[in-house]
Amino acid sequence: MEHPIVEKILKDGINSVNISMLDEPAQRRILSDVGEKLYKQGKFIDAIEVMAKANDFEKLMKLGDSFLAEKKTELATLCFIPTKDKQKLNEAAVLCIQSKNYRLAAKAYEAADNRQMASFIQQNFAEG
Repeated sequence: MEHPIVEKILKDGINSVNISMLDEPAQRRILSDVGEKLYKQGKFIDAIEVMAKANDFEKLMKLGDSFLAEKKTELATLCFIPTKDKQKLNEAAVLCIQSKNYRLAAKAYEAADNRQMASFIQQNFAEG
């Protein structure tokens, strides 16, 4: 049977409940269930946010690779940012630059601890 908190989060959003009173395995299980359901509903950004809160880096890496294969660079990059995987983030940043998404490229470089490239992108390609 599904945990009632899962339905509450799906209905009202991740910030609608405070699950900190639950032990860590229960929190991860609930957030993982929510992330799966959001993904199946096509709410990819929300799913990525929930998986990141659950520290489900393995799932985020698989999802990011899947998005890359589908040429969904922005979604892949959002998956990789919480993982701090430098190789994936640097690759994703290059793809973001190619698609002219400089803000996300800078975020990817920042998450990869590549501050020099993040700063370069922000200084030379900042929008507005």
